[in-house]
Amino acid sequence: MSKHASPDESGDESVTLETGLEALRSSPEFRGPAERIEDHDHANDHFALIYESQAEQFAAAVPFIRQGLERNERCLYITHHNTRTAVLAAMRDGGIDVDAALESGQLSIHDEDETYLRNGTFDAEETLDFLGGAIEEATEEGPYDALRVTGEMSGVLREDPEGEELIRCEAKANYLFDEVDGIALCQYDRRRFPSEVIRDVISTHPLLIHDDRVSHNVYYTPPEEFFGPEKSAHEVDRLMGTLRDQTDAKVALQQRERFLRESHRITSDADREFEGKLESLLELTCDWLDLDAGGLTHLPSRDDRFRNEFAVGYGGGNAGADTGAGTDTGADADTNGNGDDVLWTDPGEGCYCRAVLAADEPVGMADVRGTDWEDDPIHRDQGLACYLGTKVTDGTRPYGTLWVGAREPRDREFSATERTFLELVGEWISYEIERRHRERALEESNERLEQFAYAASHDLQEPLRMVTSYLQLLENRYGDAFDADGEEFLAFAVDGAERMREMIDALLTYSRIETRGDPFEPVELDTVLDDVLEDLQLQLEETDAEVTIADLPRVEGDRSQLRQVFQNLVDNAITYTDGPPRVHVDAERRRNEWVISVTDDGIGIEPDDQERVFTIFDRLYSREEYDGTGIGLALCQRIVERHGGDIWVNSEPGEGSTFSLTLPAAAESEA
Repeated sequence: MSKHASPDESGDESVTLETGLEALRSSPEFRGPAERIEDHDHANDHFALIYESQAEQFAAAVPFIRQGLERNERCLYITHHNTRTAVLAAMRDGGIDVDAALESGQLSIHDEDETYLRNGTFDAEETLDFLGGAIEEATEEGPYDALRVTGEMSGVLREDPEGEELIRCEAKANYLFDEVDGIALCQYDRRRFPSEVIRDVISTHPLLIHDDRVSHNVYYTPPEEFFGPEKSAHEVDRLMGTLRDQTDAKVALQQRERFLRESHRITSDADREFEGKLESLLELTCDWLDLDAGGLTHLPSRDDRFRNEFAVGYGGGNAGADTGAGTDTGADADTNGNGDDVLWTDPGEGCYCRAVLAADEPVGMADVRGTDWEDDPIHRDQGLACYLGTKVTDGTRPYGTLWVGAREPRDREFSATERTFLELVGEWISYEIERRHRERALEESNERLEQFAYAASHDLQEPLRMVTSYLQLLENRYGDAFDADGEEFLAFAVDGAERMREMIDALLTYSRIETRGDPFEPVELDTVLDDVLEDLQLQLEETDAEVTIADLPRVEGDRSQLRQVFQNLVDNAITYTDGPPRVHVDAERRRNEWVISVTDDGIGIEPDDQERVFTIFDRLYSREEYDGTGIGLALCQRIVERHGGDIWVNSEPGEGSTFSLTLPAAAESEA
């Protein structure tokens, strides 16, 4: 099979550089990184393994052979300082069925006399002839899909060949394995070879395995440059090029870190609105990528066209309906109810924003010339010749795209780092859009709830007042005519109407927690509890209750609503008890919030009922046992949640209850 051959019947592709890396990635013996190497010219390569211990040697060589056997490749191992027995033992330890592989002929072990030194001396051409013949025998004349060779190169030291002859052989082998379906791993023991030979080995291998790592060799030198009279000049060029590349990489890294810091500063600025952050992020991205414009598009259901919600460049733009001024890319301008321009785009299938929505990763086109995108109306009408976009969602479905581009083609493709940066910005925008949708849905829900509460307080109150009035009229005019049962029935009806009125009023109060609350401000809880105890003074005296209060903090909140919370909690503590109530209110600081606790010695709550007590109108006791509407604790929970806190209860039946809630600490006042 050639390097362009079709996959074999097992589904494996021809042997390539990537298959060699995959062997190391999946190996329990090899513990170092074996990352994908981009922009590599050779389809099939041979590696150089530079090691300093037998463990390091076998950690790469054993998985290399094991993968070849699994892929139906002919595998050769050339020994020298390790005995055949040691090599086979290492293979067995690595999970290879050595006996079956040897018996079938798929695996063979050779020494240097059969390979490198067939004629008693090392000769580069003869070695390459041997490898070429082995590849041909394994693939064209045999039942195997490729040849895989690994050898202990220290065998050549026995004849002490000239270093240049050895390196010339290694350099030529790069091209031997690039042209046929074979792969090789040359093993160099750093303890045995002179440093100058190791240096040249590094120079002539595009891929190195060392220190449990695989490296794309920046010091690799093509043979035509390594040999010949211009060797020194080429070496100077390479050294300077390496220094230039390292400097450029360092500058690029610093630049990327600067842009990441700046993007974090923008998104975390609590004083800026979403539109201002979006504008700054787009300008930052265009600056980094050296592009002209960017924007956020939305794909609503209308006409299957994209709406430009925001744009920078090409004259600029702003958020809302009047966005992307000057960026109407091949689409018509519409107007909204306020008369503002609404700009729409309609890219073709597979182009620009539509390509982004169909992909899971950012889509980029550095130069649309000569591609299908060149016929797209966005390019024809606006000349957008360079584009990078990423998908934006609203949490459950695609919302639109975040894009940047330019009218001039880019001289290089978009890098993985650049794509990732835009994708991160897009993820932040998706989060913000989802959050705003949730807030809008909550506002709409609250509006509907308030509308219902309004109907309850007016439309339902009116017939209820009529029922109550007629019941009272009936009692006043005909009360003497009723017998004992009639009077009892009438009392039940009046009481039921009154309780319904109380429940409707409570429901109205519950529904208006969010919409009718006061703005938050620093609140002294000590004064709030003083007011609560004053309101409950008569009840405290009648029950002989004792209420103790620790030093309470200042919190951030709605004073009126917090008073409702503590009045409900203290009232419940006094009510749900079999003896003189004993109530204690305490506070504990927890980072940026306070935990306030109201503890009583009352009747307690069963464990299964401790969640139910916060459910609206879900009463644990009958009205004959304890009076009330059954909404008090639900009201407390809704108020505490409005303050960004939680409320819960810890209780044991017969041993009292502790209701705890968290409230945000007020900001420290300046001295």
